[in-house]
Amino acid sequence: MRHNLYNVAQKYFFFHFLSKLLKNLKPRKNVEPDMMIKIGNKSAVVSAFRLGSSACSVRMYSGVTAEQEAGLSQREIRERAIAEAIAREEEAAARTKALREMKENTRVLINELNNMPVSSIRSRLDTLQKDLSKIDNQEKIKQLDEELEEFMLEQMKIPHYEISNRPWSAESNIRETGQDTEAQDEVSRSIQSTTASNSLTAKFPALRPTPDYRPYSEQELFLRQLNYARNSGDLGSKVTKVYTPRDEVKSPKTVNEINISSLLAAGCHLGHSKAMWRPSTQPFIYGEYDNIHLIDLNETLSALKRATTIIKGVSSKGGVILYVGTLKNWEQHRALEEAAKRSHGYYVSKRWIPGTITNFTEVTKQMEKDDRIEIDMSDEPTERPVDHSLSEKIIKPDLVVIMNPVENRNCITECIKSRIPTIGLCDTDMEPSLLTYPIPCNDDSLRVSSFMLGILSKAAEEGLQIRLEAFREYKSKSSQPGFNANSENIRKNISKA
Repeated sequence: MRHNLYNVAQKYFFFHFLSKLLKNLKPRKNVEPDMMIKIGNKSAVVSAFRLGSSACSVRMYSGVTAEQEAGLSQREIRERAIAEAIAREEEAAARTKALREMKENTRVLINELNNMPVSSIRSRLDTLQKDLSKIDNQEKIKQLDEELEEFMLEQMKIPHYEISNRPWSAESNIRETGQDTEAQDEVSRSIQSTTASNSLTAKFPALRPTPDYRPYSEQELFLRQLNYARNSGDLGSKVTKVYTPRDEVKSPKTVNEINISSLLAAGCHLGHSKAMWRPSTQPFIYGEYDNIHLIDLNETLSALKRATTIIKGVSSKGGVILYVGTLKNWEQHRALEEAAKRSHGYYVSKRWIPGTITNFTEVTKQMEKDDRIEIDMSDEPTERPVDHSLSEKIIKPDLVVIMNPVENRNCITECIKSRIPTIGLCDTDMEPSLLTYPIPCNDDSLRVSSFMLGILSKAAEEGLQIRLEAFREYKSKSSQPGFNANSENIRKNISKA
């Protein structure tokens, strides 16, 4: 039934187009088809019919013989050659225009055929057949029918994916039978490519494969990359134990996991040039290379362990820890912020204002004063009112950790005057006696700064966990009857932990 419908539609299209074509055929009187006429000394071949509004095709040829041409001047020969070339160009332009108009009319007729109901095709075919039978020249009609059919079969081939949804299409199911029939057009066979496999065509019915002589489309490239990632994405070797800067900030190591090799890999052994050397750092120097002092990493490791013990003890007792690093670099600012969050401390990353500790009242006059609240040993607010005498009291840090002590000499001086212990990175150009717990190390490297901040803040976090565990134990015991809740019990629990 479907094949018969296709034949009916094909005949309808042929007849409909042929009838419109014959209506535009205008015979010329007293002129034979394709006859030769002479105009003056020139001859031309004139077609007896013309298509639509296009002019008749006239091919101008010279009727001058060789003997007559010999008597012509060079100018006349050149003018005649130019005239013949212009005539050939006009003939080609007229032929191209006629072909373009015919293709446009064919496209319009195909659209009309697609929009026409199937039930009315038979009646229209009968009407067109009657109109064609009234024309006298039936041989010419038959010839035009054959030429039109040959033209459609050779020049107007449509790929199968474009006509699959047309009502007059009779596409054979080649995938089910596995046989290639004549109904499958040649263009569809040439478009078979690696992307248009059966699985992809079934999975992506809207995918249009491109011919082999054209580059892949964006959809095909995406599918190829997706297939490559699924099949070959997990192949190859994976590099392990690689340095990643974010690990030193987000998940730093403890001091027990640190050794000489890790300090060497971070660059802690690199000092300053010999011209900037301070003689007081002689015990920390291992040697020199290329006019640069090398720091003894054994001294660095022992000083780092001592500093982590100090900061762990201060954090476990509930002390206030302040981190100071004023390098104009975003990486150090980020490391300072993470260290302060990890140990419930505070940090200064922009600039140390002189007098922040020793002259706090004058320095903070321009700042808005927030209401103070009381917190317990677990850093939670007690919601009790703060006494006026306590609200006016200046709270100073219990420990200051300085990343670049050379640039923050004012901070060190204020800590010395206020008797606040300090931990700092001491390079070969820094006076170690100014720091309470100096760590001989390179203080100019961002990797070293993040590395040391992570280790020290990790130790402070361990002390914080000890304090929180002791406070939870105290709270559980305080709920029992007969328990004397005072500060001595808390101190004993913390000291035991």
